[in-house]
Amino acid sequence: MDVQPVVIASDNTFAHAYASVAEMLSERDLGAKGGLEFFDRSGRRLAPVLSPTWEVAGLAPTLDEPDPKLLTGRLAAVVQHVGDHIRRHPEVIARSGLSVEEALAALPRIGAGTLAEDLAQLPGATADGEFGLMDSGGWFHNAMHAAGWAH
Repeated sequence: MDVQPVVIASDNTFAHAYASVAEMLSERDLGAKGGLEFFDRSGRRLAPVLSPTWEVAGLAPTLDEPDPKLLTGRLAAVVQHVGDHIRRHPEVIARSGLSVEEALAALPRIGAGTLAEDLAQLPGATADGEFGLMDSGGWFHNAMHAAGWAH
């Protein structure tokens, strides 16, 4: 079974959930995004496996115990960062048809339930909790890119 990684910027400015490691590795510019940390859906840290040319070639579970509270806290920090960015840069959501207040009210509520419920709120999650490609047309996904990474 393939890991469904959650990638978080080391500074909590962005998070991205992937359906598989292969999907994550298909990102053309993954290494250009700066400091990244990797987790599985249980909250276990994953270590990058590097190729001979120092590119991420895969992920391996660490010996650390899963820490769902840590991952939940990191996801909450990302959502807080996106909300702060929207307040400072309302143009980020202008094309969505939402007001700043509506966008802020629609941000994911991280920490109210289980880690699986928190992860299911991320763009790209399907109703059964599996991850697909994050919708590049979605306002929250685009706001995360504007607040953190840019494609």
